[in-house]
Amino acid sequence: MTLAPIVAGNDSVACSLVQRLATGHTGKLRIDVSSGKEEFLSFLKVRGFQQVSQPPIMMLGNETMPTRNGALFAIAAQSFG
Repeated sequence: MTLAPIVAGNDSVACSLVQRLATGHTGKLRIDVSSGKEEFLSFLKVRGFQQVSQPPIMMLGNETMPTRNGALFAIAAQSFG
């Protein structure tokens, strides 16, 4: 099962969402974490999640990432970035 997207006002709320959604789940869980979310990533690692890859971000016609508001903690799928 994939938990996504995770959108929250801060790390604490994002962690609470994951904790609540994952409670009682016995199979595998996947979360594609947005870049720059180190506190959230640490929370996941403490709970047994493993970082298995960090896919490249590809852009055309821009040299920097567009500014985001920081509320996206986990993307819906890597293809949506």
